[in-house]
Amino acid sequence: MDLNDLQALAIATAIGFIIGFERDWRREEEQRERSFAGARTFALTGLVGGLAALASIPFVVPAGFIVLGAISIAAYWAKARAEPDTGGTTEIALLAAYLLGVTAAEEPVLAAIGGAATTILLALKPLTTRAAGAMDARELKAALRFLAISVIVLPILPDKGYGPYDALNPRNIWWMVVLISGLSFLGYWLTKLQGSRGILLTGIVGGLASSTATTLSLSRLVRDGTTSARAGAAGIIGANVVMLARVGVLLFAVSQTVLAAVWPALAAGAVAGGVVAILLWRGDREKGSEMKLGNPMELGPALIFAALIAFISVASHFATETFGDSGLYALAFFTGLADVDAITLTAGQQAGSGGIGVTVAGAAVLIAVAANTLVKVGMTLSIAGRGAGLWVGGACAAIVAAGAAGFLAASAF
Repeated sequence: MDLNDLQALAIATAIGFIIGFERDWRREEEQRERSFAGARTFALTGLVGGLAALASIPFVVPAGFIVLGAISIAAYWAKARAEPDTGGTTEIALLAAYLLGVTAAEEPVLAAIGGAATTILLALKPLTTRAAGAMDARELKAALRFLAISVIVLPILPDKGYGPYDALNPRNIWWMVVLISGLSFLGYWLTKLQGSRGILLTGIVGGLASSTATTLSLSRLVRDGTTSARAGAAGIIGANVVMLARVGVLLFAVSQTVLAAVWPALAAGAVAGGVVAILLWRGDREKGSEMKLGNPMELGPALIFAALIAFISVASHFATETFGDSGLYALAFFTGLADVDAITLTAGQQAGSGGIGVTVAGAAVLIAVAANTLVKVGMTLSIAGRGAGLWVGGACAAIVAAGAAGFLAASAF
């Protein structure tokens, strides 16, 4: 036995001890008199797993697992007779400690990661219990849909080009759907768990899901007199600042070279809009109503978005081939009136594959952002009225101007 073997045994023992310590803590937290296994039992189990693996004797590891499994089953059966609603988490965790001890003999880093993950999962019981109690049937179905599109559908889609220009890659298109759906799902849960801490925070959180939907909702609050024009404008501007950050996140995921070209513009626009939003909010602090974003994981909108991505992917190739860069810019403007994410992902992906230049892709993204911002101004003016509309219009003009200046300055260098 050399130093590496001793290190492996130490890691195996430590993994078992950490998991067992969490079990002891949980027993005290729940004020139970006794537990099937604690820190010492778990530590010994990890050590036994490590020794079994290092012994290199055939069938020792599976024999040890079988014996430990029999002990765990007997312990669970005895406990279940006394407490019919008891769970088997500790018994399963003990088997995991043994297997992690075995793993530590060959892959100590992997075993350590597994031990930490196991302990974290065990400690998350109160959080998961509260989350399950707070989730209704509609939200559970939405979570299952997200798991389906991301864990089941995405891996089985072919990763190759189809159709005109080989522009339709099923896996890439669906990955974009998963990305947008994930951002929307995050926005929904932040809104649900944190509530509405003022119109500005509502706008910022809502912007994660949809800055257009946020603009519509807050404009209606202003129109109905639920909030003032200044506060509503602050929330709408905040949502659009978050939209700029979301564009940056999407570009980071699909093309970091395009992000490097446009981040000065995005940052300058975000700073300009953020300053205006804060000034408006500080001038009119009041508690805003909770904005209801609805269910962000309806399958219909996700499929529509996939179709839009596919259409823009083919159309951008056609426009670039037929009309050059100006064709892509025109496409970016008109699609940006309805949605920024689709052209952002498409342009970033094409630049990443060498289909278009990085500067051209960056300019197309910023044109779409400017067009989408223009729509927000019109929406606010028509729904919320002149007061909020002028504030939003002035802020959006500052965002576009600052973004254009940042892009031109970056291009010059």
